[in-house]
Amino acid sequence: MKTKNEKVFICQEMDEMLKQRVDYLVKISLINQRKRWIADYIEKNFSKFMGEERLLTSKEVVEMLQISVQTLSRRIKQGKLVPVNPEATRNYRFKRSDVFQLIEKKGE
Repeated sequence: MKTKNEKVFICQEMDEMLKQRVDYLVKISLINQRKRWIADYIEKNFSKFMGEERLLTSKEVVEMLQISVQTLSRRIKQGKLVPVNPEATRNYRFKRSDVFQLIEKKGE
């Protein structure tokens, strides 16, 4: 005896609610995964970043925060991350402490 596999459709509203819920759960999963990546990156490179007194480049900050260059630019414009050399149009430099404060704010 064969059984048929049929899709069950309850109503349009329920279907939309389920889609929204799945989208929400996927976003939460991605956020948590990104937090784990950042923590792993810091753990692997902790001595490199904390042992030196030199400033971080934009590229290092982008890698450390796992963000794009455009997002970094937005955070600079919003004042969330202030470069040491704000008069520069490229090749910004950042204090490690500022970057770690930004990471701590994201974790809250």
